[in-house]
Amino acid sequence: MPWTYEHNQTLQLVEVVYKGDITASDLRESTSEFIALEKEKGLNRFLINTTEMKLDSSLMDIYKLPTEQYIEENADRQGRVAIVPPTRLRAKEAVRFYETVCKNRGWMVQVFSERQAAVDWLTGSSSSNKPDAGDGL
Repeated sequence: MPWTYEHNQTLQLVEVVYKGDITASDLRESTSEFIALEKEKGLNRFLINTTEMKLDSSLMDIYKLPTEQYIEENADRQGRVAIVPPTRLRAKEAVRFYETVCKNRGWMVQVFSERQAAVDWLTGSSSSNKPDAGDGL
């Protein structure tokens, strides 16, 4: 699996790390796993680190996650997903596309350039609850 995750009990969120080549199948499989985790454990705050991700899937594959899979698998609309973007330009653009599609469908997804800003938004613990508007990503 090109992703790992662990439950951060202190912050009450799930920390996910994607590394290496990520295919459409990987995205679907990990999404199903995280939706199941929401339902089984009641965890609906996800911090997703994609800094070392290389994307091997299309924008259509990404589009289908919030427009089809989230709905089909009954994902929690109250959940939050904060993403620290990848360094590779194509993958970074895909993450921004995902953020836009999610927001347009009513899912709470936000991209942050720094981990701490993402944690603050997920936990509501700081004045940095504003996303990185205009940061050029």
